[in-house]
Amino acid sequence: MVPLWFCTLHSMIISIPGAMCLVGVHNINAPISYIASSLKLVLPALYGYWLILNLLDRQIATQPFMKQKMVFLSPLGILILAETILDASFLFSVPPRQVSCCTSLFDIPREGVVQIITESTWIWVVIFYILALLIVVEIVYFMLAQTRSSSPGEGRWFGKKSVMWLETSAVIVFFIVFILALHTKISPLFLHLPFHHCVFCLGQEVWDALLSFALIFIGVSLLLIYFWVVSSVNYRDVNPILGEKMVTLLKCSGCLFAGGLAILSTRLFFAL
Repeated sequence: MVPLWFCTLHSMIISIPGAMCLVGVHNINAPISYIASSLKLVLPALYGYWLILNLLDRQIATQPFMKQKMVFLSPLGILILAETILDASFLFSVPPRQVSCCTSLFDIPREGVVQIITESTWIWVVIFYILALLIVVEIVYFMLAQTRSSSPGEGRWFGKKSVMWLETSAVIVFFIVFILALHTKISPLFLHLPFHHCVFCLGQEVWDALLSFALIFIGVSLLLIYFWVVSSVNYRDVNPILGEKMVTLLKCSGCLFAGGLAILSTRLFFAL
C-alpha cells in the first residue's frame, strides 16, 4: 500500500500546474496530504507489531499476549479508519489550481527556523552517522544479550515500559535527523544540483537512494517492534520459548539496516 500511495501521487504530477515533484502534489491539499503520507510511514510499524505479536502468541498454548493484542486492536482500527478517510478526502477533492513546488519552498534563502531545511550543511549527515553507528551497536548488543538470556530472570529490560518509550523517542529523533540529512546535503549531492534541497526529488530521481531509505526504515521499524514486544508484561515469562525467534527478528533488523546504510554510504562516497 505504501508504494502504491506514492506511485499514485507521482502519477498526478503531470496534471497539476506548477508541480515538479510530490511537494507540489501535497501542496494542493495540505495538510491533509502530508498527514496521510506520514501515516503511511507510521502504520506499517504498528501493523508489524500486531502481526509479530500474534505470531509469537500462537506459538504458546496459553497465548500470553492475548490481552495486548486485543487492547491494541481498537487504536489500530481507529488509525486505519483515519488513514482511509484522509486518503479519500485528498484523492477525491483535488482542485485544479496552480501550486508552488519544492524550488520556491526550499531553495529561496530564508531566515529563522526555516533556514534549517534550506541550508546545505554537513551537520545533519554527521549526526545521522553517529546515531546509525549507535543503532548498529545496540542491535549487536541486544542480539548477544538475547542469546545469553535463556532463563526468565535474565534480561532486566524485559517487561519495562520505560524501555519502549525511550526507544520509540530515539527512533523518532533518528528519522527526523535522517530526513534532514537527506534533504539538506545528500539531495544536492546525489542530484548534482548544489542549491536544490528536496527529499521528494531525491526519491524520484535516484532509485538507490530510495532503496536505501526503504531498507533503513524497515530495519529500524523491526528493531522498534522488538523493543515493543520485549517491553510487554508477559514476555519475561516466555523468553526461553520465544528467544530464538526474537534473535531472528534482530538479525533481520540488523541486515536490512546495515544493507541500507551500505548502499547510502557507497552512493555518498562516489558523489563526493
